[in-house]
Amino acid sequence: MTVQLKNSNQVRLVSNLQKASEYYSTILGFNVDSWGHAIRDNVGFLLQQANNLEDIKPNERSNYSSESWAGPPTGWDTYCYSDYNGVLAIYEEFKSKDAVIAYDPIREDMKDQDWIEFGVKDLDGYVVVFGGGKPKQ
Repeated sequence: MTVQLKNSNQVRLVSNLQKASEYYSTILGFNVDSWGHAIRDNVGFLLQQANNLEDIKPNERSNYSSESWAGPPTGWDTYCYSDYNGVLAIYEEFKSKDAVIAYDPIREDMKDQDWIEFGVKDLDGYVVVFGGGKPKQ
């Protein structure tokens, strides 16, 4: 018998579960249940109250050694894919709700496609990036 995995949720240790749940729900548009499961489309997190604030550790920015790409302006904790226009739409949605923008949309030439991405921060500094491309015309 082959077992099929249905999905995965990244665990986020947070400083205040109630405030984090409200932010993910009200600002980022996730459905958040009483267990801390935050789901939007095919993206999921499990928000958990941290026992110690020192346990909350968003990723630092990595050093990139590519000559063709300087790397992102911040560390990434999650990367969500959409299409080009979807990225623009969700950026406008988040701006209208006063989300904490980690960095504004960056447009990049990816040879066969045009790529766009931006990052949003949650209340504990985790950066969720939204990126997507479209074929070059």
